[in-house]
Amino acid sequence: MNTDFISEEFIKRWEHFYGKPRTKLITSHLRSPDPRIITPNSLKIRSSDLKRQLEKRGFKLTKIKDLRAFIVETEPFNIVSTPEYLAGFFSIQALSSLFPTKCLEPSQNTIVVDMTASPGIKTCFLAQKMKNNGSILALEISKSRIPALKANISRMGVSNTIILNFDATEFYKLNIQVDHVLLDAPCSGTGLKLSKNKRLKPRILDDIYRQAKRQKLLLESAWQQLKQNGTMIYSICSLEPEEGEIQISNFLERHEEDADLLSLPISSGFSGADTKWNNSSHPQLRETRRFFPKPGVDGFFMALVHKRLH
Repeated sequence: MNTDFISEEFIKRWEHFYGKPRTKLITSHLRSPDPRIITPNSLKIRSSDLKRQLEKRGFKLTKIKDLRAFIVETEPFNIVSTPEYLAGFFSIQALSSLFPTKCLEPSQNTIVVDMTASPGIKTCFLAQKMKNNGSILALEISKSRIPALKANISRMGVSNTIILNFDATEFYKLNIQVDHVLLDAPCSGTGLKLSKNKRLKPRILDDIYRQAKRQKLLLESAWQQLKQNGTMIYSICSLEPEEGEIQISNFLERHEEDADLLSLPISSGFSGADTKWNNSSHPQLRETRRFFPKPGVDGFFMALVHKRLH
């Protein structure tokens, strides 16, 4: 098993949490290339029309079951050079980018906050689900990442979104009550493929603990402003339980009076309750999903939280 790209410390952690056979698969798939995956923009074009137009240009596309997305099997030239891409008819992303937005069901008159929005692909997916109605607040703390967010929102024809250069851990200070929260949280990124993750080798345990502290602040800030009967999707592209299973277990203990986990509308992945860590896990963790790296999918974790009426 070639593990020269990651420290032995992390290998031992994964073997403890997931077992040696699973860890061998993780390290193998982290090194594997991803297929090109595109998602049609329903604000501008039908899937069938996009497929027909791109295939006329020599591209070969295969529909992904249960998702509004295609695998690009044949790419005669860079697909981002096509008029269809420049016109915002589709976006490019890993499959793991589609899952969090698939789990939220905002209506056309709701308020949604994307807590860490740039580069805006998930924001655009939400706008498509809302048919450009309602309101989306796209928060981004980094000024240098705002141009990419603005460019994607503009290219995709999104008109129901307000961009705020703002620290999402202080979202509660805006005193805006929202119906849904998308929290694709900053994380250690240990589930990202090597083609997208150049820092895996020097990553240390302090990175995990530092990110877990920020994730807790983000969760609490979002929860404070989430309306009763609202939903929040929490996701991370990390393989570390401190950022996933343990983070959500601790959150549920802090908010046992008004927080429940809902079943995710996704059949793939594994239950977060199966992860082996030393603390006793919250019984609702069975509703979370842990995904391991494989072709087209990064390693990640998701939980869908409902705020009870009281």
